Amino acid sequence: MSIKHSVFILFLLSGFLSAGVESDTLRIGEGDKVVVDSVRIVGNEITKEFIIIREMTFSAGDTVDAKILDFNRERIYSVGIFNFVDIDLIRDSTITIARVSVKESWYIYPIPFLHLEENSLSKSTYGLNMLYKNFRGRDETIRAILAFGYDPAYTLEYYNPVLLEEEDISFRGTLFYSKIANKSKLAEAFIGENFEYLFTGGAFTFGKRLNQFNQVYAGVGFSYVEAPDQATSVFTASEQGIDRLPYLTFTYGYDTRDLTQFPKDGRLFIIDYTLKGVGVDDVLYNIFKFDYREYRLVYGDLKAKWRGVHRRTIGKHVPTYDKSYLGYGEYIRGHKGEKTEGDNYVAGSFEMSYPIFNEWNLSFNLPLIPQKLTSARLGMHIGLFVDSGAVFENEQKISDFNFSTGYGVGITFLVLPYNAVRFEYSFNEQGEGEFLIGSGFSF
Repeated sequence: MSIKHSVFILFLLSGFLSAGVESDTLRIGEGDKVVVDSVRIVGNEITKEFIIIREMTFSAGDTVDAKILDFNRERIYSVGIFNFVDIDLIRDSTITIARVSVKESWYIYPIPFLHLEENSLSKSTYGLNMLYKNFRGRDETIRAILAFGYDPAYTLEYYNPVLLEEEDISFRGTLFYSKIANKSKLAEAFIGENFEYLFTGGAFTFGKRLNQFNQVYAGVGFSYVEAPDQATSVFTASEQGIDRLPYLTFTYGYDTRDLTQFPKDGRLFIIDYTLKGVGVDDVLYNIFKFDYREYRLVYGDLKAKWRGVHRRTIGKHVPTYDKSYLGYGEYIRGHKGEKTEGDNYVAGSFEMSYPIFNEWNLSFNLPLIPQKLTSARLGMHIGLFVDSGAVFENEQKISDFNFSTGYGVGITFLVLPYNAVRFEYSFNEQGEGEFLIGSGFSF
């Protein structure tokens, strides 16, 4: 019998059974195992049941324990559209029900952001990330990003994780327009001053979810890139100042993390390949990226996590804007202000963290503001970290890599399902320190 049929029968039985039998909540101790006869979803005002059920690793007839229930709770929370998720077991006559209780978050909200390049207000990019989530109850998202200042950009994106329910096919479509400052110090030195590229284009990606842990994606896109006159012959792939680049992308993802925003257990492995140019204007080059992350509870609530990432470019003429950089989106803490570039980079991180408080479900009332917008899952964690990485050319040997290493301490404030804020102080090899403030998670 399917989950949907079990849930339907359960609702028919619930009215009959409630007349003479009182339901009891089952408490599961460590090592206890219970067979679930049915699954009940409660609290979902908009969200379709299948959006929740597809995240679960058990169904009616399966045996569960406390660890499995906790894992499934976090996986449902990871969808990012609920302020509260709980799973408990209810004994109703001879039936054991797994009750999944959710409270939906507010789905329309702007997230302001501020990015300081080289910690300089004169090189600040600021704006709004406008989100409309779960608007049809299918976890769909419409996103509009408005960025002003140093790197102005305008992006419109639509994401549907279940475009075709039976086949479990997802879809993502993106349109973008931006003016991005050149990142290459070599290019700036060659020209004698810094300059900016004009980027515009779009991409469409389809994904296939093989199961809860494995997904594959394939996409096609086009980007138009224009450099100023003084940079035309050197810093574009076509050497003509304008690149018209069709591209293909292929991605495989393996994800067994519990709470994807801030995991305490699981692995994430992503292989990403992009073919740029496809021979148009005699442009053809490749970008590979490998990203592996692992999360483990060491003792009690003490958590360890580590990451290794490698980006590689291969082609006869990879343009400056597609080279590999450390010091921008990917950086080594303790060396955040240093910008290095080359064909490839490799980097790794190790962190240990401990919760000052692990989980606090906050909810309060304010005049004229929906309670969904004033409800969140809060957490505060203190941690130690070490980062190391190097940028290198294709012909370089490993023995010639010039690694940069940093270490430090940080505090992360969680405000889920919305975001997180990190305050970190890091040191380089010479003991020189730098203070970092960031949104989101280190990894």
